[in-house]
Amino acid sequence: MKLKKFGIFSVVVTSAIVLTACSTTNNKATFIKDNETLSKSSTQKFDMNLEKLKVTASGDKKMYAPIINGYLADFKLSGESSTDGKNAAVTLKFNMLGQSIPIDMILKEKNSYLKLDTLEPVLNLYMQTTGASAYYNRLDMTPIKGKYLDINAIAKESGQASKDVTSLTQAQTKKATEQALDVLDKSDFSKDGSAITLTVSGKNIAKVTKAYINALPKDAQASFEDMTKQKDLDKEIADVIKTITITTDSKKKTSHMTIAFTGKETDGVGLSGEASLDMVYSDKKATVKVPADTDVIKSTDELTKLIAESMQLKTN
Repeated sequence: MKLKKFGIFSVVVTSAIVLTACSTTNNKATFIKDNETLSKSSTQKFDMNLEKLKVTASGDKKMYAPIINGYLADFKLSGESSTDGKNAAVTLKFNMLGQSIPIDMILKEKNSYLKLDTLEPVLNLYMQTTGASAYYNRLDMTPIKGKYLDINAIAKESGQASKDVTSLTQAQTKKATEQALDVLDKSDFSKDGSAITLTVSGKNIAKVTKAYINALPKDAQASFEDMTKQKDLDKEIADVIKTITITTDSKKKTSHMTIAFTGKETDGVGLSGEASLDMVYSDKKATVKVPADTDVIKSTDELTKLIAESMQLKTN
């Protein structure tokens, strides 16, 4: 699968965020209003399921399909985000290659902090898969226990621009969303009880995303530059994605998204089946503890030193 496929999936993810994040009595207006309300919930739990997603391949790539499908069957991703109205905590849990890998983050305004305690499974996996355990003592996480990595500081240190959509104001997001939803028709929405379903065809996914991006401020648009420069993006997505279906139930405080793939092969590789994402919302009170400045690591040199202390070389 060529690297440009990653751009396609970036479009899909961005479209899903646009369609489930935002604000106008018809099914379309109600869907938008319900999702806007749910997005403000204090707690959001999610589960991603890839069990029905399959890779198909032909030619010299056919031999790799069973291996990739084995990884997909084993992969699971779940998580929870909570906010106290000012700060947010995000917990992710990956299950892959027989390992359970948690990731905990704290978000304060525009700052992101990664809890380093959660790197233990990653470091263990690195030692096992690279043979590094032959050169290091048993991993000791004591030096980095209770420490957090300042993601923005590390990005700034490496010269990366800090332009991202999280810096958008509510008014800017609302404007971009309204522009994106203008490309959809009322017939794309259907209602069953308290649940409203939006179905977007593969050929319309790029249109929704492009409309959203074009309505963003110029500095935010730069984050999507590689994606928007792709030629024939509409056709390329339609060749891979059949539909994105999102069902929101404001009464049950749930949403379900399914991405159905065409199975059509491009360059000898294709995707069939579907991937799904389930969300459950709650307004229960949440408390988010922001790390003290003394517990925040702000340079790669400091991080490298702490990891080296945790993975001490063996001495004969």
